[in-house]
Amino acid sequence: MGEHIKTSLSISRFFSHLFPTFLPATDPCPPIRRTLRSLLPADFQVLRAPKKKQEYSALVWSFSQEGQYCDICSQEDSDRAHPITNAIDGTERWWQSPPLSRSTEYNQVNVTLDLGQLFHVAYVLIKFANSPRPDLWVLERSTDSGQTYQPWQYFASSKRDCIERFGQRTIERINNDNDIICTTEYSRIVPLENGEIVVSLVNGRPGAMNFSYSPVLRDFTKATNIRLRFLRTNTLLGHLMGKALRDPTVTRRYYYSIKDIKSDFSNQLQCDCQHNTCGVSCDHCCPGYNQLPWKPATTYSANDCEPCNCHRHSFDCYYDPEVDRRRASLDVHGHHRGGGVCLNCQHHTTGVNCERCIPTYYRSPDHPIDSPLACLPCNCQSEFTDGTCEDLTGRCFCKSNYAGENCDSCASGFINFPQCYPIPTDPTNTDNNGEAKPAGEIIMCGCSTVGSLPERCDASGRCLCRPEFQGPRCEQCRSGFHSFPNCQGNQPQTGPNLSVLVLPHIWKHFI
Repeated sequence: MGEHIKTSLSISRFFSHLFPTFLPATDPCPPIRRTLRSLLPADFQVLRAPKKKQEYSALVWSFSQEGQYCDICSQEDSDRAHPITNAIDGTERWWQSPPLSRSTEYNQVNVTLDLGQLFHVAYVLIKFANSPRPDLWVLERSTDSGQTYQPWQYFASSKRDCIERFGQRTIERINNDNDIICTTEYSRIVPLENGEIVVSLVNGRPGAMNFSYSPVLRDFTKATNIRLRFLRTNTLLGHLMGKALRDPTVTRRYYYSIKDIKSDFSNQLQCDCQHNTCGVSCDHCCPGYNQLPWKPATTYSANDCEPCNCHRHSFDCYYDPEVDRRRASLDVHGHHRGGGVCLNCQHHTTGVNCERCIPTYYRSPDHPIDSPLACLPCNCQSEFTDGTCEDLTGRCFCKSNYAGENCDSCASGFINFPQCYPIPTDPTNTDNNGEAKPAGEIIMCGCSTVGSLPERCDASGRCLCRPEFQGPRCEQCRSGFHSFPNCQGNQPQTGPNLSVLVLPHIWKHFI
């Protein structure tokens, strides 16, 4: 049942004509409640009663001991009402469209059946009532709940009509599983009453004997809605005879009437999904079972939906083909197979399989990975740590410029705890072909570029200030100097005059 064979129903029952639910109707004798819809042309979807009588003037042919007589159908009288629900109630009552005497536009009438979900439909059986079968019509299907329709099969009284109305290819032999044909055997004027139309959508097609492995045929038989689009009644040219004889009553005899549309299923049946599948048609994997992509069942494989391995920290996941390609997901058997990605990992876990602890938590050595206590908070309160810690031990990780068991010393390449500045490099070293390194490559000590000497700081990280500057960073004028950063003195300074010129990319020193 449904789109796939992931149910407890057998294949024979699966291929029955399926019409579980029907839409509301607009018909000449409408009831208060309807479940199957009959649509007239766009301008005639709502019919109004005649002004003089609260009855519809559609002609109804009935039979009695005296013979044939005419009557007027009325929604007020159940014996003379012909709502669209009569076509599916299993009785001898029938649905009837307005006759052509009211308008020739009633040649075009739609009967729409809503299946309620996506089904595979193997055949459609229609039994007509007190009118001949239609002369020209189309059986259509929708796979998007009635938003759009596409033809399933065409019906016409002659091959000429098939070609002119539907194209040359519709009268050719079926070569492909999705070929749309036009048939003439069901458009004859006889029988005048109780005619039947049986439409097989599977038999005679290349994939009929191997349906499970025929994706084109499986797609061709899908439907959420079925529409009978009637285009022309079967009149045997009687309407022309009526004009010649000036008999307006002739066209009262031309209308559509349906007595029965067969269905083996109750309206309330639903697919009994198995193999961890969900959905109205068992057409997707259930939450938490997306380790592998959904596949339809076949004769030889159920193609079960497999659970994702989230180590009990999540019960929902999705399939990611890229994760599958990189073999980055672990299945419940411990193999890197599939593309399941866990959603909303709990208990402070993260990762494709909820296998890692989030930052500031670490893997506890005392609890298994699927335990709610698998991840414990790090105890890293020192300002010299980055807040994270090592799995299994809980040892805190220091910031990049600190080291030690408790991050209480400077890391290699840094000096002057607790500031831990980088050890300065000599800008005049010969590692750059004897040239001074550009400013961007000099490791700074935190000293003022204006107030410090070119060496900036010594091996201990202490700033080397120019004579007119002072302070831990050489950021102040020495006593007797003023106007930082120029630090001009009241008396000319004795001794060598030392100045510096700063360029954007290179230092040059002058003495």
